[in-house]
Amino acid sequence: MRCGNFVMNQILEAYKPMWSLNHVIALMGWDFETHMPSKGTEERGVADSQLHLLHKDLLLGSDFVGLVESAKKLEGLNDLEKGIVRVLNREITKQLKIPKELTEAESLERIRGNMTWRMAREKSDFMMYKPHLEKMIEIKKQIAEKIGYEKHPYDALLDSFEEELTVDELDNVFGDLTPHLQKIIKKLVDTGSPFLKESKLAKSNYDIQRVDELNHDILTLLQYDMKRFRMDVSTHPFTETMSINDVRITTRYEGIDFKKSISSTIHEAGHALYDLQCDQSLSMTPLQGGSSLALHESQSRFWENIVGRSLPFVQLIAPLIRKQVTFANRATDDELFLYFNNINADYIRVDADEVTYNLHIALRYEIEKKIFGDELSVSEIPEFWNDRMEQLLGVRPNKDSQGVLQDTHWSSGLFGYFPTYTLGNLVSALIVSKMRKDLKDYEVEIRRGNFKPIREWLRLKVHRYGSVYAPKALLNKTLNEGYNPDYFVTYIETKYLAS
Repeated sequence: MRCGNFVMNQILEAYKPMWSLNHVIALMGWDFETHMPSKGTEERGVADSQLHLLHKDLLLGSDFVGLVESAKKLEGLNDLEKGIVRVLNREITKQLKIPKELTEAESLERIRGNMTWRMAREKSDFMMYKPHLEKMIEIKKQIAEKIGYEKHPYDALLDSFEEELTVDELDNVFGDLTPHLQKIIKKLVDTGSPFLKESKLAKSNYDIQRVDELNHDILTLLQYDMKRFRMDVSTHPFTETMSINDVRITTRYEGIDFKKSISSTIHEAGHALYDLQCDQSLSMTPLQGGSSLALHESQSRFWENIVGRSLPFVQLIAPLIRKQVTFANRATDDELFLYFNNINADYIRVDADEVTYNLHIALRYEIEKKIFGDELSVSEIPEFWNDRMEQLLGVRPNKDSQGVLQDTHWSSGLFGYFPTYTLGNLVSALIVSKMRKDLKDYEVEIRRGNFKPIREWLRLKVHRYGSVYAPKALLNKTLNEGYNPDYFVTYIETKYLAS
């Protein structure tokens, strides 16, 4: 992958300062979540907003915009060059429409709101956080109007995370998927499925240091290069990519129910692998990193669920678990498998099982769509959340930390992000369906701890391209499919109903 055109080389050279600012912003974001003293919030907010403004000034500079406009007129561009022009043109077009004051306001509120959200969540007090949420929503509504949309204001925000994604498309996805999942849950309940029985392992306290060692053992097993990758601890697990050769994840330790920490670790490691296996020629270019949030989530959910919760993988890590988690010594491999795959309609999204998870996303999607359609006020969100969760999952939060305050996304202004989790689940099931046909010894290799075939398949089909192709184009090019719920429904039915 080389870019030989003179104009394109000029673009890449001029882009380096912007890439460098993104690098610094990412590093500060990682520090904010992991090590920054809480009293540093205000100054960090100013620094973050100023760096975003500097980035915007460089992106919208007349010389740089002129180069991109010139490149748009060139004929004979290869796919890499077309990708660079597409990504930069999208960003320039969007940023030209968003006034600097909105960019600054969002950056400042992201830092202030997130810190307040942390305290509000700890105290389970929505009213403490409510003014910040109102302010962020107002900012995002203004941004949506400035960007523009054809049918629904929410479309403008969805497109920021998933190119060309719309409310109409998501209505079709959730309209198909949600009733299927509710029927599956009913069948599991009616048949008294062993997957519904809670394991004693979930109620036992674990040694955090030992489980931290276990997580590192698993990362070693999955063949992560610690010279390009590291893991830390945060309130909410995340992945931050500074560059192709500096990718960082976090996990969390609650001291009880050790599978939560393992699953979080494998999930974030899946995100990291996408960026680590991006072609090195894309380093420091606009194409570095994943094509979209949905494709990124497809990687994290593939590793967390389809590999990480499979029987061969549980059998593989069972000796490591028994070594570090003493109370798991007497658990058989089958008991560990049921523990990792326990189905339990509960309040917390990040702890949700494969069957109920997308119902959590359906809830958030409905709320966000109503917020930006002016059908739901901020004051009404907690009650709507609780009512709808009870309808979808059969449980009703008893406090704000179980409901409206459980996720960090809104405090960071990430409206339009949640649906990509479900799209990622759909794509992960599509991937394993295709992968099984190509890798005849798929399960055997997992049981052996040989992940090279899987990693290489993902590299060739998804990772190496970075953002060269738009997400839908990449799916059609390499997997000949789109966001089709059928693969996921089949995967869930086969795993949980045919067992």
